Amino acid sequence: MRHAEIVARALHLDDHARTTVRLGAYLHDVGKVRVPHEILNKAGPLTREEFEVVQRHPVWGIELLANVEFPWDIKPIIRWHHEKYDGSGYPDRLVGEEIPLSAQIVGIVDVYDALTTDRPYRSGLSIEAALAEITKCRRWWSERVFTAFLNTLADAPANVTALNERAA
Repeated sequence: MRHAEIVARALHLDDHARTTVRLGAYLHDVGKVRVPHEILNKAGPLTREEFEVVQRHPVWGIELLANVEFPWDIKPIIRWHHEKYDGSGYPDRLVGEEIPLSAQIVGIVDVYDALTTDRPYRSGLSIEAALAEITKCRRWWSERVFTAFLNTLADAPANVTALNERAA
């Protein structure tokens, strides 16, 4: 959530848009409550069928929140945070600017978080290794989002300090 807000700030989004990104980052995976525990915590690779179940979580998240009205437009983040700029994402295979900026921000930060944290099936990667993997997949995000994300990592100590002071 904090890193997504830092990227939103680097993109010069206004306060309302940054709040939208922050709340969307909090709730982006809410649909995973419908994914069976044994799939989410599986120690080995997922089967094709298991991965297809996991890929349903953005739609399930929207279904869970269908009757909830928010003063922020967070539902596009929940539905489209796994969409890729090149059209290879899910659930709707959006391409390019069809993907809301807020969903792209949460998406790139989510990939970074997934790569750098320990999972049941592998240890987290170093920052350098994660950046190498993200760079291999740079076509997944707009150049604007990719560059802002990289810049936030380069300025990480200053960004963390600023956010911690803001939260205090």
